[in-house]
This record gives sequence, structure tokens and C-alpha cells, in this order.
Amino acid sequence: MSFAPAATLDAAALGTRTAPVTDVPLGADAGQHAAPSAAPTEHGHGAAAPVAAHHATDERTDPLPLPTAGWGVGHALDAVAEARLALPFRLPRAHVVSALTTVVLRAGRRAVKVYPPGTDPAHLAATAEALAGTPFAVLPVCAPVVTSGGVVTVSPWVTGGRSADWAETGALLRGFHDVHADAAVPLWDPLRRVVSQVAALPDDAAAVLLAARTALLDAVAGLRSELGVGTVHGDVSPGNTVRSGVTPLLIDLDFVARAPREYDLTSAARRFVAGEIDAAAYRGFCDAYGFDVLTWDGRAVLDRVAALGGVAFRLWDDVHHGRAHDWLDDAVREWRTPL
Repeated sequence: MSFAPAATLDAAALGTRTAPVTDVPLGADAGQHAAPSAAPTEHGHGAAAPVAAHHATDERTDPLPLPTAGWGVGHALDAVAEARLALPFRLPRAHVVSALTTVVLRAGRRAVKVYPPGTDPAHLAATAEALAGTPFAVLPVCAPVVTSGGVVTVSPWVTGGRSADWAETGALLRGFHDVHADAAVPLWDPLRRVVSQVAALPDDAAAVLLAARTALLDAVAGLRSELGVGTVHGDVSPGNTVRSGVTPLLIDLDFVARAPREYDLTSAARRFVAGEIDAAAYRGFCDAYGFDVLTWDGRAVLDRVAALGGVAFRLWDDVHHGRAHDWLDDAVREWRTPL
């Protein structure tokens, strides 16, 4: 699949993510495309985890920014109306399916996703091109369209009943990892949102969270992967699968990156440890994938990365809904000791 440059219109010119705050996808930087450094190993010791360069005062542009205050469904609908003029096909009338940090709509046999303004269309297009032809995921059918209300992508709407179960998700993920091991996807850039989300905090609180970010990124850079470094989905759960007939497929590929493959397994492990899924479901996931990340000594670091990512998201969510950060003092005390 090869896309033409993203279409741009010259017209003038949400809700919140509901995932547990300890399981927020952490994504990769679209500006960090690199040739593969090492193919994943088969349960042998792999390379150290690759991460994009990081600094406590990192000012790089986030390719997938969180929405600013006030952006939501109305803006997304306006964006879809503008995008119709640039799409290479007729788009049926669309209705809203979900409003999270993006807005998803259904338009006949098409799934329309609207990202907030500032989203990098090149990031979205590059990921789709890197995964072109995949039998494991649903990809956009055309280039992203940039409008005054946001960036619009269009994919097939897959209707196949229930999502995959955990065992099916494990098998699906293993296939995705193996087939796309060397895909030219961005380097993993965890915790990039911490910098922007602490900017308005008191100096001491911001300093503690930024120091925790630096400590965790240093720890990530020193991890040794048993599964090897490869392409990860970045937000794994049965909820991010759909079914085409009897075949499960991955969706929501925004956070695909080049990272330790174990990262995609830690979501299931956290849910198991927290009691969200039972032992049978977790064992089914591990058996289908072929590895239990609970046995890996780097898991604690990735769990803390996910937890600090949750803090960044919670800061944004409070501002988005006009809530006070009445939990922040406790969080700052906790994050004075990142590991």
C-alpha cells in the first residue's frame, strides 16, 4: 500500500479515553523512523530496548497530541464534512460511535476516525504503509485528510460479532509480531506526553514527575529483551480487536512502534495481577503467544512506565473535565521513588 501525500483543505477554521490509567498506550515518535537494528530472537536474549532520544525538557512535537480543551464531537463532524471534498470515494452519512481522545464514526461500510488538530498525518500514513498487506490488522484505505477540525482517516468497517478472547488475542499478536518484525515503524517513545502535561503544575511536582520520567527511560534503555526487539501494537487488549467472519483482526494502530516485544504482553499480565482477568484467560493468552511475561525480569520497569503514562493522562483528563488534581500530592510522593 502506498499513499499519496495527505490531502489538505483550506477551509477556515470528546470525551475521554476510558482505559485504566495504568494501561495507557505510550506510542512512538513519527520522526524516528529507523532501519531494524536486530531481528527478534526466539526466546533468546535480544537487544537492549530501543527508544527515541529523551530529555527532561523535550520539546519535540507529539505526532498524536491529546485534544485541547473544547475539541470534541462537533469539531469532528465538521472535519468529516470537509474531508468529503478530498476523499477519493463517496462517503455515506456518518454517525458517531465513540468519542474518546479521538472521535470514531460509522459511514456505511467505512470506519471514520477523527484525530484532533495537530496530529501528524505523516505518522499515520507511514504506519499504514509499513504494515501494508497485513493479514492481522485493519488499515486505512486512503491517505489521511487534514482539515480545520482535525485529521480524518477512513478504514473498512468490520462487522463480525464479538471481539477476540484472550487466547485468540495472544495468537493474533504472535502472528503480528512475527510477520512484521522488521517493519519500518517509528522507534518507541514512551512517556513523551509527560513533558506537556506537567507544564502547568507547580515547579516541585513537575520536577518530580520529569525526574521519574528520566529515570524510567534510562531503565528502559538498559532492558534486555528475551523476545527481541520488533514491531509492537502498543495498546493490546481484546477490545482492540474486531472479527472479520471468524478471523480476529487488530485495530487502533496509532501506537505501533519498534520496541521490546514483551511490551505488548504486559497489558494482559497487569490485568491478571489486578484480578481483571482470571487465571484461565491469562494462561490461554500466554499459551497462544508462547511466552509468559511474568517470568521476565524487565516487566516491573514497563509496568512503572505504564503507571507514569497513566499519571500524564489523568492530568489531561482532569483539565479536560475541569476537575482539580486533588490526587496529585499523593502521586508526587509516590514518584519521588520511580522504581
